[in-house]
Amino acid sequence: MSKRFEESATALGTRYVRDRMVAGVLRRMASMADVAPYLRGPSRVAVIRLTGEVLSRCLDELEPEGRLSGGEDALRPRAGEPAAVGIVLARVLGRLVWEQLTEVIGPYEAPPLAVCRSAEVLFDSLVELARPVTYQ
Repeated sequence: MSKRFEESATALGTRYVRDRMVAGVLRRMASMADVAPYLRGPSRVAVIRLTGEVLSRCLDELEPEGRLSGGEDALRPRAGEPAAVGIVLARVLGRLVWEQLTEVIGPYEAPPLAVCRSAEVLFDSLVELARPVTYQ
C-alpha cells in the first residue's frame, strides 16, 4: 500500500471519528435547556464548526497524521456568527469533549504524552473561545 494512500486513509478515518464525536456532543448539548437554543437558527452552524474545530485540535494531538485543525484562527468568530456562541461553548464543551475523547483514548491506548497534549489543547481552546470578541 502506498504511503500516500495510507495517509489519506488515516485522515479519512480520523475525520469520521471526529464527525461522530461532534454528533455525540451535539446530542448532549440538545438535552441542556440553557444550551439547546444555540442549536437552532444562525448559531447552529457556528456551534457545529467550533465544536468540530475543538475536537480536531484535540485529535490532532492524538493522531498527528490526521491534520484536521483549520489553523490558528479557526476558533475566531466569522462574520454573521453570534458572539455569544463562543462563550456558551467555552462553558459546556470541556466535559462533553473530554467524554468523547476518553472513548477514543482508552481502546487505542494513546501514548500518555499525547493524552496530556490533547488535554492542554482542549483547555487552550476553551480559553480562546471564552475571550471577548474584538472587531477591528
